[in-house]
Amino acid sequence: MTYQQYYNKLIKELDHSEKNIVKQQVSLKGDKGYLDQKDLYVYMGLTNDMYSLLSKCEEVLKLIIEGEINPNDEIDLDKLPTFSDN
Repeated sequence: MTYQQYYNKLIKELDHSEKNIVKQQVSLKGDKGYLDQKDLYVYMGLTNDMYSLLSKCEEVLKLIIEGEINPNDEIDLDKLPTFSDN
């Protein structure tokens, strides 16, 4: 997978995550109309996941813009040490 493909994948996952948060927030509020403490923890977990994806997108884009990586090169996990789980 190239850096460009990885970036595109992250953008799609970010879009999906944002849509999921909106759906989950409506679902979690339900009939009561607010987030109780348990619901809030679920919601916070979802937003943390979304911000993690956003951070990854920003970091890859930064590396591309600064010329540290070529978008068409295969991913080198050593250049993305914080993302070794992907």
